[in-house]
Amino acid sequence: MSSLALIADIGVPVVVWLLMFVVGLDLSPADFRRVFAYPRTVLVATAAQVVLLPLLAAPLIWLLQPPPAIVVGIVLLAGTPGGAISNFYALLARANVALSVTLTAISSLLAVVTMPLLTGVGMALFVDPSLELEVPVARMAGQLLLILLMPVGCGMLLRRYLPLWVLRHGGLLRAVSLGALALLVVLLLAAQHAVVAREMWLVILLALLFTVGAMAIGWVVGHVLGCSADDRFTLVLECTARNLAIAAVVGVAVLGSVDFVFFATVVFLVQVVLVLALVAVRSRLRHASHFGAAAG
Repeated sequence: MSSLALIADIGVPVVVWLLMFVVGLDLSPADFRRVFAYPRTVLVATAAQVVLLPLLAAPLIWLLQPPPAIVVGIVLLAGTPGGAISNFYALLARANVALSVTLTAISSLLAVVTMPLLTGVGMALFVDPSLELEVPVARMAGQLLLILLMPVGCGMLLRRYLPLWVLRHGGLLRAVSLGALALLVVLLLAAQHAVVAREMWLVILLALLFTVGAMAIGWVVGHVLGCSADDRFTLVLECTARNLAIAAVVGVAVLGSVDFVFFATVVFLVQVVLVLALVAVRSRLRHASHFGAAAG
């Protein structure tokens, strides 16, 4: 079996299962009941991710005319649910972690339905018919059911019945899952070396525009909803952080090409840099504000 086949058949599904299992370890029924605590924010923010991110992708495809494999990658990423790394970002930024966890959980559950539909529509609108790429909507929904809901459910059950074990080993599992994600990024880039050499600068530009556009969507939605500064920053993080692992498993296992994951991989790297820079600026401003208030 080739290294590429190992990544596609074993590496990607295992990493996705581990990541979603760890998401489940951080969830409880209270996270879903929290929807009723601020339903307007959760509903509008979730709808914004499902509707506005694909709309953000459309002008990027039309204006910059990327190659077909990159177009597929853009469509895939725009339809993915929020990534669990947004919860880490929210914790780091001292934003609303509870809201972040709830939004990630809801978007992940809905992705079983929304991602196959968005991907199917996106492929029909933007992908060159000569690529002869069909989206098996029913099969994709079944795959997402297995790699999203099942591991999340297992993680939640473990947290419910073995809370002390989760408390003792949860930190290690989270570190392992982040390490596995980092390794997956490296392997995907290595497997796509030909595309990397040929399309890197165009993809970096697309990734920057997509990431900044997603941040703007989160900020505008929070502003329209009249959210607090912490909640508004949380929405910025949620709209920005996409689930690279889900994009990888759909691109590789369902659609059959590792090249379809190149865009999502670059966006993930660009997103990490921009988000950490934003978090640093926010922390500095908060510190200056508190210092000024104390001095006054």
